[in-house]
Amino acid sequence: MAFNFFRKTPRTPRQRDSRQEASRQEESRTPGSRGMRLIFNPSGDAADILAYATGLAEGRIAGKYMLSKDQLPDTVVIQGVSRKGIIAGADLSVDQETAKKEGIDVARQPRSGRSGAQPVDTVSLNALMTGASDSFTAESVDMDQPAVLLYTSGTTGKPKGVMLSHTNFYSQCSQVVPSVMEMLTEDRVVLVLPLFHVYGLSNGLVASVFNGCSMALVSHYSPANLLSTITEQEATLLIAIPTMYQHLLQSARVRKQSIPKSLRGCISGGAPLAVATIQEFEELFQTRINEGYGLTETTSAVSLNPSGEAYKEGSIGPPAGSIEMAIMDEEGTLLPDNQEGEIVIRGPVVTRGYWNNREATEEAILDGWFHTGDLGHRDSDGYYFITDRKKDLIIRGGFNISPREVEETIATHRAVQESAVVAVQDKRGREAVKAFVVLKEEEDLTQAELSEFCTAHLAPYKVPKLFEFVPALPKSAAGKVLRRELRGEAQDDRLINREDSSHV
Repeated sequence: MAFNFFRKTPRTPRQRDSRQEASRQEESRTPGSRGMRLIFNPSGDAADILAYATGLAEGRIAGKYMLSKDQLPDTVVIQGVSRKGIIAGADLSVDQETAKKEGIDVARQPRSGRSGAQPVDTVSLNALMTGASDSFTAESVDMDQPAVLLYTSGTTGKPKGVMLSHTNFYSQCSQVVPSVMEMLTEDRVVLVLPLFHVYGLSNGLVASVFNGCSMALVSHYSPANLLSTITEQEATLLIAIPTMYQHLLQSARVRKQSIPKSLRGCISGGAPLAVATIQEFEELFQTRINEGYGLTETTSAVSLNPSGEAYKEGSIGPPAGSIEMAIMDEEGTLLPDNQEGEIVIRGPVVTRGYWNNREATEEAILDGWFHTGDLGHRDSDGYYFITDRKKDLIIRGGFNISPREVEETIATHRAVQESAVVAVQDKRGREAVKAFVVLKEEEDLTQAELSEFCTAHLAPYKVPKLFEFVPALPKSAAGKVLRRELRGEAQDDRLINREDSSHV
C-alpha cells in the first residue's frame, strides 16, 4: 500500500511508540543521492502502517535524524506485518470483540483533518466537498456508449464485463422503475445495498438521482444501523434483499425496538421472500413490499411480483414497462403458456454485450433476445415462474457466485487434487457455498487452513462456509461432476415445484 504524507497530524500513543521504534532503525544512503533513507520494520502490525507514515509526515525523528519541516527527504519504509489486521476508516463499524478473538489487529485512520497518511490517488469526502463548486453542468454524451462496466460471474467461472450504456440506465429509470414503484422528489431513499452491484446502483442510486430523491447511505450494514437510519431520516423507500427484511423483523420482535412508520414502499430482490415474512413486515411497518427480478445484463429489474391481491407466490411477476419476456426452447422457438423453457428478455435495458468478449456475447444474445440461463414457464395471466437453473450459479445475499471460479481458486492450493462447489442450505434456510475437496495422495490439509487460503484469494461472500474432504467426486460416464448428488437434499431457493404451484 502506498501513502501520501502530510504534516501537522495529532499524535496518538501508537504513533509515539513508533517514534521510539523508528529511532532504532538505521539510515541507508544511496551513493550520490540526497538524504535517501530506509526504515525497516519486518515484524510490525497494522497500526504501524499508519504510524510510520504519519511519523514521517509530522517531521519528527525517524532513524537518527530530525526530518525537515518543509521538505521530506526521500524515504523508503519497508513494513512487515506479522499479524492479521484491518485498517479501518473512522466511520466503519468493526466488531472489536470478534477481531480480538480471531487475533486480528484493528487500526483506525483519523476521522477528519489532515490525516497524516492516506492511500495514494485517493481523496477524502470532506476534501472533495470542500473544493466542489455549487454550479453543475451536465455533459453531453453518446447515449449508446458504455456508462459502466459491471463484472458478473458466468458459467465459465471467469467474471465478464457487462457493458451498460447511458440508454440502458435511462430506459430503466424512465420506463421500468415507474411501472414498478413511483419515486417522488420528496422521497427519502435508503441506500443500504453495495453500489458496485447492479441492484443498488441502478434501482437505488441512479433511479434516485434521476427522480430527484434524497438519499440516505448506510455506510456499514447491520440491522441496527439500517433501522436507525430509517427512523432518523424518516425514510419513505427501502430497496433491499430478503435477509435484510428478515433482520429488520427480528430486531423489531426480539429487541422490541420502535418501528418506524414512514416507509410507503419497499422493493426486495436477489431471492424470494417468504410469504409469511412479507405479511408480517407489511403489518408491522405499515407498508408494501414488491418483489423484483433482474440481472446485471438487464440493468437490474425487468419484472415485478406486486404486493396485495395481484401477488402470486413463487412468481417473479409479469414483465415491467417496455420489457419483453418469453419462454424459448433449445431450437429458439417461442413457447406458449405453461410450457417450460428458458426465460429470454428483450428491451432497451438489455446490454449490448460483454467487454472484449465476443464469444460470450454471441452465446448470450441471439436475435435480440438475452438468454438468462433460468428455466421456467409463464402462466395464463402473464406471470413468470423460475423452475430450474440452466446455470449452476449460487446466489448468496443477492450476489451471483460462480462455482467454477471458486473451484479454480481451490485448485491452486498445492495439496488439492480437485474440488466441486455447490449450494447448500445453511441453518437459516439460505444458500451457502460448500466445497467438496479431494486431496492429493499423502497430502494433509485442514478445513481452517483451506478456508484461510480461500479468504486470501476470493471476495468474502465467495468463500465457502463449509468444506468436506472426500476420497473422490461423483462423476458421469463422460467425466462430468454430478453436482446434484453433491447437493443432496439442498433446494434452490429460487425454484418452485410446478405441481405445488397449481393453486397460484
